[in-house]
Amino acid sequence: MASTNVAIDLLDQVKSYLSPDLVSKLVAYVGESPAAVQKGLGGIIPTLLAALSNQASTPSGAQELTRALDGGKYDGSALDNLGSLFSSAGATQNAISSGMGILDSLFGSKLSSVTDLVGRFAGLRASSTSSLLAMAAPIVMNVLGKRRASVGQSPSTLTALLGDQRNALAGLLPAGIGSLLGWSAGSDAPVAPREAYRPEVPPKRAPDRSRVLPFLILGLLVLAALAWLWGRESPSVREAGKAAMRMADVQLPGGVKISVPEGSFNYSLYQWLASTTDTAVPRRFVFDNLNFETGSTQLTPESVPTVESLIAIMKAYPATVIALEGYTDNTGDAAANTKLSLDRANAVKAIMVKGGVADGRISTNGYGPEKPIASNDTEEGRAKNRRTELVVQKR
Repeated sequence: MASTNVAIDLLDQVKSYLSPDLVSKLVAYVGESPAAVQKGLGGIIPTLLAALSNQASTPSGAQELTRALDGGKYDGSALDNLGSLFSSAGATQNAISSGMGILDSLFGSKLSSVTDLVGRFAGLRASSTSSLLAMAAPIVMNVLGKRRASVGQSPSTLTALLGDQRNALAGLLPAGIGSLLGWSAGSDAPVAPREAYRPEVPPKRAPDRSRVLPFLILGLLVLAALAWLWGRESPSVREAGKAAMRMADVQLPGGVKISVPEGSFNYSLYQWLASTTDTAVPRRFVFDNLNFETGSTQLTPESVPTVESLIAIMKAYPATVIALEGYTDNTGDAAANTKLSLDRANAVKAIMVKGGVADGRISTNGYGPEKPIASNDTEEGRAKNRRTELVVQKR
């Protein structure tokens, strides 16, 4: 019973700092309804604490979390004036940049899935969810740091403290988050209660199968056709999705201003490069809007702005050295895929060099179907595996 009280206390402590004034600042920034933001935070806080619990569950993870708390100075002192974190555009950008570093460390390649699940849970846009996650992360870390100061500084203390969160958090996570974090049956976290018992209704007399079967077959064919059509996203749908994203004006060093979608690849890269607290390299970023014409190295028209913005960022941070890595799914010949992935990385590099980025600052690699980040058994998984990544090697 005692451990559950500790967990609830920590969760309630985080919520106690979300004052109406602070929430109103978050609402104004993301441009969503207060109800949706409140619901989003109600799913984000347990999600962050659950991820921290996962990280602290191993000795190496607990040590890494200890270093993050110490390095980021998350000792709880910022809790005395949380409003200052979001008092201006610059302060908010710094807070989000710090939060994105925390999120990347906690979720890695799963971050986009976490954002999607929380967004669906609260009815928020993906860009709004990404911003709220990033803004909440430093608050949660400060509360954890303050609590840690009162119970002990060792990594093992973090393991015990965050391990106590699991039972209280399991029932509060948005649908799908528990599975994504590995909190399934057999783990320390309890399995969600089953749906309440419903008495069976006596079945009606079954209809003549010979008359129903043709309609069933026709219905299945229609559903299959609709699923195929929905899975093939048209350019107009992609453009509409892009238009719905909140655009952010980014002022780069040197006076250049670019406009990029919040939470996008370039937005995250800029925030990290501008950060002075999270500077460890190498740091990996996955392009989120970089597509090629089928079987070629030709960028699709909607992908060109992504590379143009990247060129501007690289020029603004001339000390940055990167590697471009190309990947494919496992469809087709592996050797041909590996060559294609390298050719595509080289194609992006060529555009960047032509745009004024020094050749020596960019290296390329092609891994083809190696290192998949999702299952190749589904189209969605294969689409995630067809990707280009940017690795910052020096900043």
